[in-house]
Amino acid sequence: MKKKRFTLIEILMCIILLSLLFSILLPSLREARRKAKFTRWQMCIRNWANDPDCVLNYNFQDGPGSDILRNGADGCDSERYQPKFYNGYLMNDQGVDVPHNFEWVPSGGRWGKYKKALQFNGSDTYILVPTVPAVDFTPNNGFTIITWLKFDKIDLGDCPFAKSLWGTARDASAQYDLYSNTYAGKYGQGSFDVDAFTICATWSNTEVDFDKAGWVQLVLRYKPLVKDDPLHTPNGFQLMCFVNGEPLSGWQDTTDDNPYTASATDWESTQQHQVPLFIGCAGGYRKYWARASWDPNDDSLDNLIKRIFFVQGIMDEFLVFKRALSDGEIVADYEMGKDL
Repeated sequence: MKKKRFTLIEILMCIILLSLLFSILLPSLREARRKAKFTRWQMCIRNWANDPDCVLNYNFQDGPGSDILRNGADGCDSERYQPKFYNGYLMNDQGVDVPHNFEWVPSGGRWGKYKKALQFNGSDTYILVPTVPAVDFTPNNGFTIITWLKFDKIDLGDCPFAKSLWGTARDASAQYDLYSNTYAGKYGQGSFDVDAFTICATWSNTEVDFDKAGWVQLVLRYKPLVKDDPLHTPNGFQLMCFVNGEPLSGWQDTTDDNPYTASATDWESTQQHQVPLFIGCAGGYRKYWARASWDPNDDSLDNLIKRIFFVQGIMDEFLVFKRALSDGEIVADYEMGKDL
């Protein structure tokens, strides 16, 4: 008996039906994948929260209606540490009594409807961490700062985080900060500079096109080194910047070249004045950046500091550790956090 073959019309109908079925199932599969990745990230962020060296753990799941980022670093073992004292406060640079201009984006994070995020407007929005001791690092302390950002744009000096008093080439101070340098970079939008205690470091290239990259993981790691350490350098420390889990190539010492932080070797001034940690901007001396509003007879912190170089973009995670994380830990955070 001769077998009946499928006609061309029947084959085309099967293809159409399969395509239709696939189009129906694909969104569900994509959504299930997003939810699985979000659940995996939740496990990772909770694991960091229990790390005794994690001092700040902002997951940005607070959402609309909240003016505070709750600090989830419940396992921190710093002396007299209480997580609630290190909550982050959403601020407006126009004044403490002025409502902030942040926008909560309920489905704006890395996994759509599951992840919340916060929109920085690039002009007056910043997060204040008013309590200082647990983030008051010195050159003898190792530390790591991780943030996840999606830049709207990057301009010269835009600063994701800082504990600093930028000023002039003769008068400036910074314990640590990370900011954009648009004079460098393979794709024309720049790379990053870091001030860390006694030095200003410039990475000439990120190898990342931020206009197309979407969400990026940025990491600053500082590690003091003893003389018998095989990684010991003449500076006595290891300073590294990571983008998406990848360490950037060697940095250049530009301490004497930066007009705003060239004398940042005076990092003690930032510590002595108990300058807080700012997320989304840098701190500068008001007497240089807004002299008309500066009162030489006022010793208050608000009179000392003017917030400058605000970031424009979306953030949905910020972590600080009082130790230098390993390369593997930084890569693991990236793998658990990437949205692809």
